[in-house]
Amino acid sequence: MKKAGRKESLTKELALEIATMIEAMPISGIPVSWDQVRTHIAKRFKRTFSRQILSQKEWDGKKLILLAFKNAGDVETRLQADRAPKYKTASRAVLQKRIADLEAINFALSQDLERVRAQQIDALDVFLNTGCDLRMLVERLKD
Repeated sequence: MKKAGRKESLTKELALEIATMIEAMPISGIPVSWDQVRTHIAKRFKRTFSRQILSQKEWDGKKLILLAFKNAGDVETRLQADRAPKYKTASRAVLQKRIADLEAINFALSQDLERVRAQQIDALDVFLNTGCDLRMLVERLKD
């Protein structure tokens, strides 16, 4: 039995490929917008679809393309927030250099601290392992 009407052009397989393409857009540096999506679909798949069809078409109760579009938008927002400078009053390079300098100073001080601790532990070890007459120690403390 033949079905009436046009053959379905937006199949589930094509929708999954489109969804994969949309999710890769922010990582590639392509702005996530419906115009960009439609343009890239036309270039890659040689087909044109309206925004409404792309956002409303469902398979198994899920709007695959719309879900991918929203996820890609969230990723794009997160990437833009990560790239933005943390402080508006100083350039990022100056702050990174300052952080590197402070980390180097911190490392040097921690090395000095470890050296002094080792010397003190050695001195304490020598004191504890040396036999000492308490009467002589008390006489030294009196002076």
